[in-house]
Amino acid sequence: MQLLKKKDQSANSGAAPIGFTKQRKFLFFKIKAKPIYQQQNAPKGAATPTTATGEHITRFQFYVAKILERQKDLEISLREQNIKESGFEFVKKMIVNSIIVSAILTVTLFVLLLHFGLNIVYDIIFAAVLFYAFYATFLARFVRYPIDRSKSVGSEVEKDILFAARDLVISMRSGMPLFNAMVAVSSGYGAASREFEKIIDRVQLGMPIEQAIDEVSSKSNSKTFKRLMLQASVSIKAGADIVGALQGVVDEVMQERVIELRRYGQRLNALAMFYMLFGIIFPSMGIAVVAILTTFISLFTVNFTTLIFGLVGIFFLQLIFLNIMRSSRPTFAM
Repeated sequence: MQLLKKKDQSANSGAAPIGFTKQRKFLFFKIKAKPIYQQQNAPKGAATPTTATGEHITRFQFYVAKILERQKDLEISLREQNIKESGFEFVKKMIVNSIIVSAILTVTLFVLLLHFGLNIVYDIIFAAVLFYAFYATFLARFVRYPIDRSKSVGSEVEKDILFAARDLVISMRSGMPLFNAMVAVSSGYGAASREFEKIIDRVQLGMPIEQAIDEVSSKSNSKTFKRLMLQASVSIKAGADIVGALQGVVDEVMQERVIELRRYGQRLNALAMFYMLFGIIFPSMGIAVVAILTTFISLFTVNFTTLIFGLVGIFFLQLIFLNIMRSSRPTFAM
């Protein structure tokens, strides 16, 4: 039995924790945070699962761990954004923030609906649905903020990486070594220059240039920067022509971006047509037709409250179309 207990403890110690307990203080002493492990293969009807330290795992901790499990890149993104919290603590904090923001918005809309004379029963049901919708929306946005921030950094690199790559190729064609050419493009090209600056810092600390290139490119969120640095690293290791390899990548990226711009133009024509129909023509003509029909057919009456709800719906429809157009727009520059 003792051997079985030791095996179970070693298995729990080797498993990845789903979170950590809070760091507590007792007089002048600090009690360190302990890892929380998820019990695996627990039989049905068993007692509440416990951690490796004997503490019970609550449903809230399971809920936080479930959300954390869906966000696979969250831990890496937190480290990239210099956020020192663990993924478990970050998700827990975002849940609390989502509840607070959703409650404030729901209470505000609840009071407004009561002011406009809506039935209190319908108002409560509508407020409950709104609270759940706000909570799900804000939680998804808050939890994914570090991941989206990392992707936005990658898109910022994509804006200037092509200009930096051209400057890099021109400098090397003029006889400048690769390291000196990287020093030349480490300023003046925004986020792309910061990626080259990371390579320079590692080389100046004594790391071989091909190893520094591999390390920085593996952590970068820019596909173009990864392709450029992969070709440079392979050419250095193989002793091939670096300038020709980089120029080939630049030409390929140029062709891909031209094709993507043409696709964006085709998508924009369709989006503009749907925007004119559903964002301008149908709302304006629909309100006028409904106002005329209600004078002949007494299905419902168009009052000030109905117009307010219609205006709010049109406003959200405009935001949806603007968001679609902005998200489909290419983030690079040529």
